[in-house]
Amino acid sequence: MLKLVKKQIKKASNLIIIWAVVGISFGVVYYLLSGDLTFQNGQQVNNLLDAIYFSFITILTTGYGDIVPHGLIRALAAIEGLVGWILFGIIVYKVVTVKEDEILKEIHHLSNDQYLSRVRNYLFISNTNLIRFIKRVESKKLRGEEAIYELGVISTTLRSNVEDATRFICRSKNSISNEIDKEELVLLIENVKNCTSGLMKAIKLLPKTYSKNEYLMENISKIVHAGENIYSSCNIRPKDKRTKQLKEAYTQLKKTNMHYEV
Repeated sequence: MLKLVKKQIKKASNLIIIWAVVGISFGVVYYLLSGDLTFQNGQQVNNLLDAIYFSFITILTTGYGDIVPHGLIRALAAIEGLVGWILFGIIVYKVVTVKEDEILKEIHHLSNDQYLSRVRNYLFISNTNLIRFIKRVESKKLRGEEAIYELGVISTTLRSNVEDATRFICRSKNSISNEIDKEELVLLIENVKNCTSGLMKAIKLLPKTYSKNEYLMENISKIVHAGENIYSSCNIRPKDKRTKQLKEAYTQLKKTNMHYEV
């Protein structure tokens, strides 16, 4: 709350200074034309402070009536009152927009957190499905074309999840990198790496005829492409262990699938 107040004050401070300068400037002009400025009893205003006082009463549109303008000063006072209203409106607008910006930023941040959580959950589910698939194939409960078909279905969901992760990480780099905790991005990358490693193990268990399944091969190609984009776009330190593991996982996946052009 205190931070928001400080931002509001900072944004309006320049306009307040301008407002004060305008008030003082008009006061000096009134003093120079003091023959047209009198007190209520008819006595002429000869003091600069009284002229500035009248100026600020005018710019605030308070108008106590203790000092009365005549002649040219009446027109100047009307102009100053209008300027005062305009500046006051701008100051209020600036203060209000700071609060609106903070609210929108908070909503944006919550939206990113929800999106990140959903992507990570979906990646976890995909990885779980891959682990189950590997166990079924290793136990001979799933084999041949049936295994190829099931991995094709799993890879379709995985492809969608990895592409979502790629979009999020690239967007984080371009616009919201300061709002998202870098450790969260690292964990997301680790989720993708685990899925990639699982897919690589699953492919090695398939019969060689899997390369004839265009559906599966296209998914693998897209997953490799999305993973490469994550590695090249993520705003994590290049030497980060998990980031390097991701690159190694996709390199191995390419080698496993090297008879197919990716």
